[in-house]
This record gives sequence, structure tokens and C-alpha cells, in this order.
Amino acid sequence: MSKVKLGFSFLLTLLFVGMFSVIAFAAGSNPPSPYNNGVTAEGKTIQDGKQADDKGLDNNYNTIDKSNANKTGSGAGGQNADFNNVIKSDDMVKNADGTHGTQRTHGSYMNNTNSCASCHQTHTGASKNLLFKDGEYATCTACHDGTLGFYNVFTGSNSAGTFGGTHDGNMSVHLANGTVELKAAPGGNKDGTGNWEEEFTCASCHAPHGSYSDRLLHENPNEMGNTLVKDGGKRLENVPVVTDISAKVTSADVTYTNKAGDSKTINYVLYRSTIGTTVPAAYSAKGLTTGDTVLQLMKWNGTAYANDTDPWLHGYEFDDAHVKHYWTAFKDNNNKEVFDTDQLKKGEILGNGFAGVPASKTALVDTVNSLVSGNIARGYVVKLDVSPLDANNVATTNVASLWASKLANGSNNTAYVSGRGVAMSNFCSACHTDYLASSGSNSGTFDHAYRHTTTSDSYTCVRCHYAHGTDVTVMRDARGLTYQNILDDTTNYFPGVTGGARTTMVKDYLLDKNPSSALKRYTNMAVCWGCHTSSHSEGTRNTDTYQYNSTPGIDSDRNGIEFDY
Repeated sequence: MSKVKLGFSFLLTLLFVGMFSVIAFAAGSNPPSPYNNGVTAEGKTIQDGKQADDKGLDNNYNTIDKSNANKTGSGAGGQNADFNNVIKSDDMVKNADGTHGTQRTHGSYMNNTNSCASCHQTHTGASKNLLFKDGEYATCTACHDGTLGFYNVFTGSNSAGTFGGTHDGNMSVHLANGTVELKAAPGGNKDGTGNWEEEFTCASCHAPHGSYSDRLLHENPNEMGNTLVKDGGKRLENVPVVTDISAKVTSADVTYTNKAGDSKTINYVLYRSTIGTTVPAAYSAKGLTTGDTVLQLMKWNGTAYANDTDPWLHGYEFDDAHVKHYWTAFKDNNNKEVFDTDQLKKGEILGNGFAGVPASKTALVDTVNSLVSGNIARGYVVKLDVSPLDANNVATTNVASLWASKLANGSNNTAYVSGRGVAMSNFCSACHTDYLASSGSNSGTFDHAYRHTTTSDSYTCVRCHYAHGTDVTVMRDARGLTYQNILDDTTNYFPGVTGGARTTMVKDYLLDKNPSSALKRYTNMAVCWGCHTSSHSEGTRNTDTYQYNSTPGIDSDRNGIEFDY
């Protein structure tokens, strides 16, 4: 289990996106960041992943004497800064009972919020969007470099790895500092749909103002939430509105060819109904009750229609005549958009995959009753096994919830939650489009190749890859042991070797002999050996002296890579 600091700010908390070979520098090289270990170009010493002075990242602006009243960002960034000037979120608001509370920085804003000032300067921003540092990466890392006690992305975790790798430790990182574009993603569709020309930054994976997912994972990565399903996204077009779902509505069938060249058929409808005396919990939670009208997105699952709970996205674009068109909008029989996000002002109630209108809003009910079809952009939702905050504002994350597997002792992984791993792989494939594949499939629009399974909860992207990055201090061997595990195991690993010699030996043991930018959890091809030790009776069997468990009756051929998750 990994400890994660939450609270004031956690934009970069667990960039837990485990993408394959993700927009990364080659191992052994550092990204052009102000927070790497070593010495800056100006000769300034950097310690513990923190730079002594990062004024260059805020245009050398005097945030103490010349900033706006909130002094946004004063003291943030750089190990010699005066952190007493930094705006804290504690004791800023009153709860319903009149007590003090903690104000969130990223979403769930109070009506008397001061959270905006945590990241933005109204008149003296150093970057576009009025960020207090020069660029998204510098703004995020000003707090998330560990100097302020918030989650430090430059130290390793069992869940996400680290941005703060070392030159001699085969460092490999997700290059999120804006120096590359999304099209640099391996397996990415450089010329197709999506937002491939956008710079890759922290905000490419995380939504700083809140999201539907844990760890603020973005609801619309690479704009794929508004990209048609046939192109690998989640947008649905011309979904028919129906009032009867007792049987399949064949006119709703949409057949297309996916990236692997396979023919696929999906069937979605928008079910319009009036809530009866029994009010479903999802509707009542949003304040809807008997007599109210609901428009629910539903998908045919082979035998019946089931609710689709993906949240609807409500961005918009302008056409050549400067007419606004919402991503999610519904049309009447004249093909005119008559129900969209603007209806929020008139009483629309949104939930997971549905919109509701109170019966008292008679004009709006009449509008909904006139609908015949709709276009729907849908958000990504990724849920992790994250515990509630404890008294110290700390939560734990169990990465094993993302995949189905057997533990080293042969028992089932009880932390596993069905569907979560595939949701994570879908998120990763918003950029790594070609890498979402079933076993042995020749997939991809950018390049066609046979790929390892990623569409199963048993083999998800994050089972083999970190998201932040790797070096020897966070990588594992085939037994699931980390640098610290091996260093501490003086009985089974390098007995009799102590001190600096032992440290060097353990580091050498975990060095990737064929370093790459793949962000692998496991060193070398131990990423394969961890699972493929007894797949078939005639296959390779792990018979060496490093068996994970040699107890009689226990499967000692399986190394058990979920060892300490």
C-alpha cells in the first residue's frame, strides 16, 4: 500500500495512468525540468529534487511586494522560499454547523471560495490562463515537488513511479513538461482525430478543476470524449429517442470498422420516460421524483437495454457562422438542436448518463417530449481503490484493485474490482490508441502490429507500466521485490555484503540492461517472467533457486508479482 498526501492540492497525485512507452525520455537522461537532481545550467545546486531558486519560472516577478492582494504563489517553488507566504487551505471556510473546514484546491469549491488564488493571479500571472508560474508543468510542480508537504511527484510510489529519477538508475519518465506534443505518444494516431498538436503537460492526464475520476484523471483526455466511437472515442451521434425499450430498437444499430479492421455493431438509445412511484436511487440522489421526466442513455447488451452511466460532456464549438454547437445536444424532428447545456439555466438536472426535468418546468418538459435524437459526448471515468482521508489527511491506494489475478499463495486477489482495469486501459489508449488490443490481434491505425492483451482486467496497462516514470529505486524484479525490499533482505540477497558495496550491488541487480523509455514496473524482461513462469505444462518453468515460495503445496512456479500491493 502506498501513502499519498492529499488536501490542499493534488493535481499530480498519482499520475496513475500507466501508459505504454509514454512520451518519455530515454533512460539515463533527465527531462529539461528545474527540479532534477544535479546542477542547473547556471551552476546552482539542486537537492532532493528541489531547485534553490525558481524565479525564472515566474518571469522573475516580485510576488511579495508587487503581486495582487492574495500574493498567489509567493513562496511556492524552490527550496529556499519562504513558505509562510503561501496561501493555505485550512481554516478558510465555515461548514454547515459553523465549524472551520478545509477548502479544496482542485474541485468541490465552496461558495465563499478562495481556492482560485491557489493557482491563478488575476492581473500578474506569469503564464496564459493567469497561472502564477510560467506554464502548467512549472505551476503544478511548484507545490508538488515536496517542498510544501503536498504529494511529491519526484519521489517514488508503488502506484505511479517517479519523475525524479537518476542518471545512473536508468531513469525513464512521462515527459509532461510541455516539450513534446501528444502526437509523440507511441501507438498514437498522429494524423487522425483527437488533439494531437497539443503540448503534453500534467493537465493532459489530470483535470485541475475537478473530474469524475479518482486522482483527478481527466474526463476528456486528448479530446477523445468528443471523438466518434468509430474513431476510437466515446461520442455518439444521432442516437434515437424512444419511449419503449421492451425489445431491441434495430434502427439504432450503428456498424463500423474499428482500428483492428473488425466489424463492430453498437446499439444505443435515449429512453424518455416519466418517473413512476418507485424512484431509482440515481434519480432521487439528484432531486428527481415521481412525475418528473428523464432522458436516459441506454445500451443494448445482447439481451436487454442497460443504463450507460458515462457522464455527458458539455463543451461547445462555433461553426463558420459563429453559431454555438454543444457537444451534447438533442434535436427535434426538424433536426434543430433544442435541448442542450444552456437548458441548465431552465431547470435541467444532470446525472450519470441521464438528464431530468422536474414536472414543474412545463415548457422544458414539452421541449424534451419533442426530441427525436441526440448527439452525446461522454466522459472517461477511472476509479481506483482509494481509502477515505485519515486524521492526517492521508489516503492509501491499492493498485491491485485494477486487475484480476492470483496472489503468490494461490488465493484470489480480494482487492480486485471488476471493470476498473479495462477503464484504466481505455484511458491510456486515448493517446496510445493502437495499444488497446486483445491477445494476438493485429491492431492499429498508425501502425499495425500484434500486441499484448490490454482489454482484459487481467492484463491492464498499469500492471506492467508506471505512469510518472521509473528508475532502480522503484522498479521490481520478477518476485515483485523493490530496491528497498532487496536491500533489507540480507539472507536471500547478497548475504555478507554490507554498506556502500551492498547498495551498489542491489542497484546493479535492478538496472535495466537494455534501458528504454517504456516506464516498465519490472526491470529487464522480468516484466514477462513475473507472470509467464508456468503458463502451460510444456512451457518454461521457474526451477531456479529464486523461487518466490518453496513451501510444499504452494505453487512455487508462480513468482507472485502482487507481493506487496
